[in-house]
Amino acid sequence: MSSQAQLLFVDDEPLILKSLSLLFSESYTVFTAGSGTEGLDILKRHTIDVIISDQRMPHMSGVDFLRLAKEISPNSIRILMTGYADLQAVVDSVNVGEIFRYVNKPWNTEKLKETIRFACTVVEQRRAMAKLHTTAIPALKTPSAEGVSEFELLFVDSNPRHLEQFKDFFEPKYRTHISTHASEALSIIPKHNIAVVVADSALGEIDGADFLIAIKEKYPNIVTVLMTNSQDAKQAIRMINEGQVYRYLVKPFPRESLRLTIESAIIHFKLLRQNPSANLKAMEKSFFRNPESSARSIEELLIQLRNNISIKSIY
Repeated sequence: MSSQAQLLFVDDEPLILKSLSLLFSESYTVFTAGSGTEGLDILKRHTIDVIISDQRMPHMSGVDFLRLAKEISPNSIRILMTGYADLQAVVDSVNVGEIFRYVNKPWNTEKLKETIRFACTVVEQRRAMAKLHTTAIPALKTPSAEGVSEFELLFVDSNPRHLEQFKDFFEPKYRTHISTHASEALSIIPKHNIAVVVADSALGEIDGADFLIAIKEKYPNIVTVLMTNSQDAKQAIRMINEGQVYRYLVKPFPRESLRLTIESAIIHFKLLRQNPSANLKAMEKSFFRNPESSARSIEELLIQLRNNISIKSIY
């Protein structure tokens, strides 16, 4: 990078801040804050490339801080760090804070270094892309109520009754495909203009989270949404770090919440197509030179995915 990237670490434990500062100050310009309020003040006065915040802090949680940080510094990459398996915090970090990565304490030093290096590269590439695109990107609009969207949906659920309800709810505004099997769903995607894949976590022999992570690996532009009954923080963390899931919906949820999620996901899909620097999964594949998947079945795709994850150098 042409100049030192600027990092902001936010944690209420002084020893952790000191440790992180010593670890990164040689290669980066490091700012530290002992509270969310102090962190927000730093963001107002400095251009920060990557924000790394603890979750469990008094007065202001990490998720709340990062949500406010996004408003002040929308171009900063945001990373949540915590030693607590707090499901609600993890879910909120997906659905509210748009977190880049989730790091468990105690952290793996080499993985943390590589994760931050990649985050800084993303920021640098986004700035370069912004300079190339001197004309503004047209405003993205949701489809009109009268028309049918050119973008299509795919719902995957082992319960046929649920699938019929989804289809009835979203058609005719969106052409909606449904499948009870992961393998069938995988075959549907290349034949249609699928923008959003929504999958239940329980898909029989295939785990829904694994399925969506695999879909994102093969089709980085597709926006994924997981529906689950499971109060499983580890699953949610995987969906952030490995699958770049767009939304994580814990049942039961209102139909209106699902409708708003789909409309937002369509807008996000358009953004990924128009602006490559917004596509973190595609940038990750390029940055680490991950080969394109040649898998034809969901089982082959999952095997390739697990092999890639086993040697992955970042969170």
